[in-house]
Amino acid sequence: MSSTSNVLRQARRNDISNRMEDSPCPVCGNQRDQQTSWTPVNPGRRFVACPKKKCNDFDWLDPPMCKRSVQIIPGLLRMRNKMEEEISRRKNNEKMLRIGLGISWVLFAILWVWKM
Repeated sequence: MSSTSNVLRQARRNDISNRMEDSPCPVCGNQRDQQTSWTPVNPGRRFVACPKKKCNDFDWLDPPMCKRSVQIIPGLLRMRNKMEEEISRRKNNEKMLRIGLGISWVLFAILWVWKM
C-alpha cells in the first residue's frame, strides 16, 4: 500500500514540476529556465527561474533535501573535482612523456645514421 502511495506522490510531484517548467515568467512572459542549485544549502536541487535576473521569478522543482544529504553532497563534489584535476594533471604528464619519447627516438635515429 505504501509503495502505491509513494508512486502516486512522485507522479503528482512530476506533474507539478512539468507545469512549473512549462509556465512562462509571470512578470515578463519569457520562458523560464530549469537550473540546478549547487550551493552548500541546496546541493543538486532543481529550480526554475526567469533568464532575466530583474524579474526575480523563482520556484523550486524539488523538495528540500534531508540534512544528511546536505552534509554529504558537497564533500562528494569536492572529491570529484579533486579527482578530475588529478586526471587532467596526469594526462598532461603523459602527453609530455610521449613528446619526450618521440624526441629521444628522433635523436637516436640521427645518431645511428651519423655513426654509420
